[in-house]
Amino acid sequence: MNRLEYIVRAKTQYDIQSPFVYDLYENVLSPRLDEATLSRLGLSRSDRFGQLCYKLADHYGAESATASGALSSADAVLANADGLIGLVRSPHRNREREQLWERLFKEHEVTLSVDMFDTGLVFTSKRLSKQHVVFRIF
Repeated sequence: MNRLEYIVRAKTQYDIQSPFVYDLYENVLSPRLDEATLSRLGLSRSDRFGQLCYKLADHYGAESATASGALSSADAVLANADGLIGLVRSPHRNREREQLWERLFKEHEVTLSVDMFDTGLVFTSKRLSKQHVVFRIF
């Protein structure tokens, strides 16, 4: 999928129906980290992947985990009491990455996938219904 196709398919916060996805958008994806927090964590403003890992871990009480099974192809995996969260860098960089991303979000264990073009998220929580969301995040 190219950037233009993504923009046409993507949703904004006004299109969200799921309470879990709305909470994810409002409390993890939208807020920006302040300079003091970035400095404390050793992250730069341009390291959006590192910032997202931190915000997910902080919000969901998750810790870094070893990838296995369906999430073995994820670039980073976090675990909490509710399940696993997988992060994929640049899922649309090339055809190979797109195929990996499609296989990952179609896995049986994956209940929620979030495509933000530059990063993809997958959740394995049993509390969630199977859903694939494409977000327009700027």
